[in-house]
Amino acid sequence: MTNHWNDLANSDCLLIVGCNPAENHPISFKWITQAQDKGAKLIVVDPRFTRSAAKADLFIRLRPGTDIALFGGLINMS
Repeated sequence: MTNHWNDLANSDCLLIVGCNPAENHPISFKWITQAQDKGAKLIVVDPRFTRSAAKADLFIRLRPGTDIALFGGLINMS
């Protein structure tokens, strides 16, 4: 990531893939919750249901080998 953490608070949509910032980076996760308070959507993509996933508007549980298909679909949306 090249942006500063407080840029997250100004986001409309946040995508978290394969990590759990609510547990691993709780101070940075406060910026994500601030964005959600302003109406941002949080999407968590992970094979495990984590604390970040519990706060998500959309939780996508991946099975092994499906991550490439997900990102291919995201690329082809535009």
